[in-house]
Amino acid sequence: MSLNSEIYGFDRSGAGWQMLQAQSISCAPRFTPSMWVQLLNPPTAYSSDQGRLLCQVAEDQWLAWVPEYGELLLTTDEFCSLSED
Repeated sequence: MSLNSEIYGFDRSGAGWQMLQAQSISCAPRFTPSMWVQLLNPPTAYSSDQGRLLCQVAEDQWLAWVPEYGELLLTTDEFCSLSED
């Protein structure tokens, strides 16, 4: 038994460690700054339908930059990830 397992009370090679690891991965942030996202309703007919997230301003709000429009405050239900999760 290693010192870490003695201190923390679990064995990293066991099922408990794998379960903890899986939970921490699922808690990873869904959106991150500089991420390109798909806008569900572009702000104008002439603007892009994608935007780049600049920073998170609230739990469910992001400031984004949209080509041919500029900065825009979006809620998380107004866009989705471009990558398949």
